[in-house]
Amino acid sequence: MEMNKTAKIAGICLAYPIAYAYVKYFLFDFSEEYVTVKKLLFVFFFILFNELIVRGRGKTPPKETYFWYGIMGIVAATYETGLADWVSFLGLHLCAFYVAIVSNRLWYEGRTGSFIIADLFNAGIIKAFSGIPKIFMDIAALGRKPKVQVQIPGEPAPAVKKAKGSAVGAVLIILVMIPIFCIAVALLTEINPLFAEAVEDILDGIEININAVWWFETIIYLFLAFPTSLYLYGMLAKSADSDGEDEKKAFTGLVNWRQSCRKISPVVSAVVTGLFVVLYLVFFVYEGSYLFSAFAGRLPEEFTAAEYARRGFFELTGIMFINMLIFLLISYFENRDLPGRKGSAAMICALMGESVVFATVSFSKLALYYSRFGYTPKRLLAMWGTLVFAAGAVMVIISTLKKKDCSRIWIYFTVTSFAVMSVISSVLYLMLGGVD
Repeated sequence: MEMNKTAKIAGICLAYPIAYAYVKYFLFDFSEEYVTVKKLLFVFFFILFNELIVRGRGKTPPKETYFWYGIMGIVAATYETGLADWVSFLGLHLCAFYVAIVSNRLWYEGRTGSFIIADLFNAGIIKAFSGIPKIFMDIAALGRKPKVQVQIPGEPAPAVKKAKGSAVGAVLIILVMIPIFCIAVALLTEINPLFAEAVEDILDGIEININAVWWFETIIYLFLAFPTSLYLYGMLAKSADSDGEDEKKAFTGLVNWRQSCRKISPVVSAVVTGLFVVLYLVFFVYEGSYLFSAFAGRLPEEFTAAEYARRGFFELTGIMFINMLIFLLISYFENRDLPGRKGSAAMICALMGESVVFATVSFSKLALYYSRFGYTPKRLLAMWGTLVFAAGAVMVIISTLKKKDCSRIWIYFTVTSFAVMSVISSVLYLMLGGVD
């Protein structure tokens, strides 16, 4: 059997077991036993699953795919001891979606970039749901007989290929034969008492613990695994069958749509952004001594370290999020061909500069809190989030001044820094013997 066909059959056979493992040991795993091991095993088999499907189509994933495989492995390995299990849970899903895109070179932009949300939507929604029938189509294609070759008079007859066994057919036959075998044994025990005693002795030697709850949960998992297998296989197979032409057309449409949305004058953008810039400057005047006291390692008299670190931290994070949202709205709706673009760009840079200041203040609060009370995963998670916002603001400033899209760098920074911080958290967690 040729390699591509073997890989395709193996991918089909893995679809349901992978889906069952996902439902039972990933999606609805409420136990605290071997959590990391289960996540690691699932990631390993998902990677194998994807490789079989992609290579079964005669494709070779680009080298960038292995970066995302590595990120998935690190996040799974630090699932319990990393920054936060819910962030790791979300991150693993997003990585799985993105792996389907990267493995088949289906980026809208031709590489990782500012359209990453559209790429994730393409994999998790468009490819996955439109590819639900793929597994049935692939099984039918494998079972299809080869075309009959017509022999031309005077030419030697073509070599007759021997029929080879089908792994899918073998599995189906075994699944069907097991209950038939049990029925046959039951009928024979009714005929011969000695044979019935022998079977009973064999069964007595096998401990069977019938648990109604376990059986009910297993039936639910088996049922949910079926649509899940169609979804997973559909997402990966539909992506593997795509040549990227649909994505190129869709990208052209997205760019045209974005261009059609750019109707706001840069003057209006500059005025709106300027209002926020002035607002923050006034705030710095009122709260400067309080905000920047952590840099000197001293606290306002009326605050303890815990109160100082917590007071205003989440609000500052919200301000940084608002500033990034302002930038995104302006970048999508501002007409850059109209007069006033330089003023708007200056206000954006000023706004992002203030975001960097807010991020620095937030980080100093966390650093002071950390120095007083030590490590917890939540504190490291807060530090990582602050670094991501600060890096985003810096990238916006660079993009605005250099007129170059830096979103690719920010995406890789965000993903890599999360993996690194997860490893650091795990090392500290193990060194300290476990900290909540």
